[in-house]
Amino acid sequence: MGTEPGTLGSVLRRCAVGALDVFIAVFDGVAHAATYVRATAFWATILLPFVIVGGLLTEAAASAPTLFASLVGLNVLCILLGRSYRPSS
Repeated sequence: MGTEPGTLGSVLRRCAVGALDVFIAVFDGVAHAATYVRATAFWATILLPFVIVGGLLTEAAASAPTLFASLVGLNVLCILLGRSYRPSS
């Protein structure tokens, strides 16, 4: 009755299935992107303190305090974003 090819019911059903497939593909893409963001933030959390200490030792922090504060803020952001990353995953 409403499921014959060419009827409004079959067209709507195909559109709903197509939209669901698009939603699932987008969700999978976002999940993969989130994994890469977590991994990058995790490793940046490990490397950024060396850059910050190097800036303190060379007195670059005194000549560019805004840059130094930005690096510290970036390190805090990376700590928050990368905390749930597991290198084995």
